[in-house]
Amino acid sequence: MPNWANLMLTKQGKVLQAKAIAGSTLTITKMKLGSGIIPDGVSPEDLTDLIQPKQALGLTAISVNGGLAKIQSIVTNAELSEGYYIRECGVFANDPDVGEIMYAIMTDTSPDFLPSASSSVVISEEFSINVVTENMANITAIIDPEGIVTVANARKIAEDKVTEHNEDTEAHPNDFNLKGITIGKDNVIATKKGDLLTLLAGKGINLLSDIKNKIITIVGKSKNAWNPNEEIIAGDIRYTEDGNGPSWVYLLCKTAGTTGTIEPILEANAVVGQEINDGSVVWTVQKNSNALSFAGKEADLFALLNSPDFKGTPTAPTAAKTVNSTQIATTAFVHLLAGAANNGGIVDSLLAQNGYVKFANGLILQWGINSAGNNGSEGESGWYAFPVNFNSACFALFCGLRNTDTNNPTNYDSEVQPRNWTTSKFNVYKQDYGGNPWFGSFIWFAIGR
Repeated sequence: MPNWANLMLTKQGKVLQAKAIAGSTLTITKMKLGSGIIPDGVSPEDLTDLIQPKQALGLTAISVNGGLAKIQSIVTNAELSEGYYIRECGVFANDPDVGEIMYAIMTDTSPDFLPSASSSVVISEEFSINVVTENMANITAIIDPEGIVTVANARKIAEDKVTEHNEDTEAHPNDFNLKGITIGKDNVIATKKGDLLTLLAGKGINLLSDIKNKIITIVGKSKNAWNPNEEIIAGDIRYTEDGNGPSWVYLLCKTAGTTGTIEPILEANAVVGQEINDGSVVWTVQKNSNALSFAGKEADLFALLNSPDFKGTPTAPTAAKTVNSTQIATTAFVHLLAGAANNGGIVDSLLAQNGYVKFANGLILQWGINSAGNNGSEGESGWYAFPVNFNSACFALFCGLRNTDTNNPTNYDSEVQPRNWTTSKFNVYKQDYGGNPWFGSFIWFAIGR
């Protein structure tokens, strides 16, 4: 799961922060996500861009509450050509004197993997960052109109557009003008849609019912709809109203005559060929071949939600080979894992100076080069992060000095020993055996799962 470190201002960000406190506007322009790992000896605050940027995120909203500004965006893989581990995030802002800069950066020592658009997993999630500054009155953001918006933003945009449309008298220039229409005893003086809706709402249900009756009179029923007291000849067909019989039924006249005053109601278990008496007319029940009928065989046609028993050749989305969940494993997924096994069982890797290899059986190998301080001081070092977290344990860690003081090649009386380690980090002990030791960089190798 993600483990973002605190948001850190870059040196350029600190300069812009001072300008914002003095009264300049702090305009946040965008966010970036990347997969890079900050090299040893490089301070995050010295960076002007991400180490390995992968995506630029447009902003969808900004809200200020007290001394905290919440900046929102959307992370999606909809157009991502290649998946990556989200290890770094940059916040960019506009400096009125130098232009756009990377204002702040944060890193993740336990990154999530964002799959590509070609995978079966579709991701679209809200991503937000909280920014603190002393002058909240001067903070703003450039909202990306092409970005994916949140539900609240979408609802607000839709409501504004509907209001604008309703108040526009030219919204439908080719429509009939509503002015002069008479509904019941009411003269409609509306000239646009909003006025008519206001009139209808004010008249209530009786007026709406009156309109419904007039529309039925104007439009009429289908010529094959059932009607009372109608002369029917043999071979005529009629359809029942909704709710008066199964949707797949129509009536075929067997004996000519006149229909009754009340439409016949068919039972749900009506069968083809059944005779129905209607006035002096005798109908036979027929099946509409285009209608959907299960004929009581739902159990043979549908699988249960609880413990379904599928027939035939069911299909399902194919997960990426790194997925480890209760998602259904398709035959294509099995072939992916088999292919990984034929490739030495490797399911993920980072082949870099500080990198790792993950195997299908859970084994993880990691390696790297780190600085021990470039001095002769004996003692315990700070913590070093593994390129990727072990899932459950680090079994063993090996360390060794990589170089010595090249100006004094006799200074060999020192070594670097593993000290402590967890699933995500480790430190070493710099041992002085006398003489004139020099601790430079050291190499390490770790095994775990």
